[in-house]
Amino acid sequence: MGIAIALNISACQGKSAQQTAAEEAAQKLEQFYQQHREEAHRQLAAFVSVSNDSGFADRMSAQYYTDASDNTQWFWMGSPSDMPMADALDSLMHSQAQAMGFKEEIFLLSDIDSALAVMHQPDSAQNAPQAMAQAEYNLTKAYLRYAIGQRFGFTSPKKLFGANNYDIDIEQPDSAFVHYALSQLSDKQTMLNFLDSIEPQDPAYERLKQQLAIDSTIEAKQRTQCNMERLRWRDKKHPEQASRRIFVNVAAQQVWAIGPDSVINMRICCGKASTKSPLLTSEIQRVEVNPEWGIPQSIIRGEVSGHAGDSAYFARRNYYVVGPGGRVNPANLTRAELASGRYAVRQRSGAGNSLGRIIFRFPNRFSVYLHDTSSPSAFSRDVRTVSHGCIRLQRPMDIACFVLHDADPWFLDKIRLSMDQQPQTDQGREYRRTHSGAIRLVNNAEVNPPVPVNINYFTEYPNPQTGEMDVWGDPYSYDKTLLKAIKPYIE
Repeated sequence: MGIAIALNISACQGKSAQQTAAEEAAQKLEQFYQQHREEAHRQLAAFVSVSNDSGFADRMSAQYYTDASDNTQWFWMGSPSDMPMADALDSLMHSQAQAMGFKEEIFLLSDIDSALAVMHQPDSAQNAPQAMAQAEYNLTKAYLRYAIGQRFGFTSPKKLFGANNYDIDIEQPDSAFVHYALSQLSDKQTMLNFLDSIEPQDPAYERLKQQLAIDSTIEAKQRTQCNMERLRWRDKKHPEQASRRIFVNVAAQQVWAIGPDSVINMRICCGKASTKSPLLTSEIQRVEVNPEWGIPQSIIRGEVSGHAGDSAYFARRNYYVVGPGGRVNPANLTRAELASGRYAVRQRSGAGNSLGRIIFRFPNRFSVYLHDTSSPSAFSRDVRTVSHGCIRLQRPMDIACFVLHDADPWFLDKIRLSMDQQPQTDQGREYRRTHSGAIRLVNNAEVNPPVPVNINYFTEYPNPQTGEMDVWGDPYSYDKTLLKAIKPYIE
């Protein structure tokens, strides 16, 4: 019994000694932080005062430490208890830089590693205040660079491609997001959960990320990185979340009508390099059968005005001219008059109309739409960049059935009959048999609810129909433009 008591007393004493040693070490580390905190604040103020960083993340980092007093909350070096969060961010940045194919210097990892190494060996530290200040400032910059870049993109598409080519309203970083991001630095797990949540949630992004890991050539890696960056640009309208939507990929020269239980795919013709199809998001609100074509003023000035005075040219194309006072004989107009903008030129509906027999209208500032064509031979080409910007559809009636999915079969047959196509119902076939000549039963049909349409540009993307990762060309050289912008970031 006496031996057992002695052993227990000895064990308790040993445990107490260990606790005392740990407590002493913790107390010593806290004293170390207190000893150097004031000088570290001065060092950080000096770093900020000479900072000339122009990026939004770095400017917001500098503003945080500039606006604050000596009592400002430090996120990473405020006390020894902050070190696990600092180490966690450093580890995450290393792994994510590799997964994204980014240079580690983008996230200041070499400087951060050096500063953290000093803080992990405080007894031998000769420059502790400087290391504390560097670690604090660089970790915040790295954190905001990553958070803002992953959430909103490391580049700006409108700056790269111009408002006339890119009109998708994407989400933008602001001070509110920065404040929220900084509020997530309460502890390691909260921070990690936040950073995980802001990575693009589109499954296509994860597929591209996996693809990057196995790409075997520099060209393939760069193409994948370009398309990963495109998915960081978040469309405010989020068309990808709709259960029924139209996805036009200009780079693929294809369109997909994506429904809850089926996908329709077909070829398209899109804008020439000189008249690019703009990238945009809208909603198809109306289907118009046998439309007239109101020729855009740019085409009137560039092409049509050169035929002013030639009535035969206008007659062959079924064009007519409307002026301030009504119809005008083109034989009486000069080139300058026709190009002045005071005259409209329209093409009558029917066979031969450039819009074909059906068009899908959606609001946009370019007067660009999805429509049929009177020149279907172009769909057999590999390169189908032939239009003035509109999207020509290989099988437009399939799209009509998709957007008017609640319509009864007879109504859809009335559209077919109005387009001089063969009906598919007994009622339609009987109507065709008993009516001769042109049949015009439908002029317009409202699409209710409207169907989102996204005209975008991906040179690598999971095929919405097959699920396979597809690679396409770069007809507008947008990858080259984007690659130049992200080149400073990537390995």
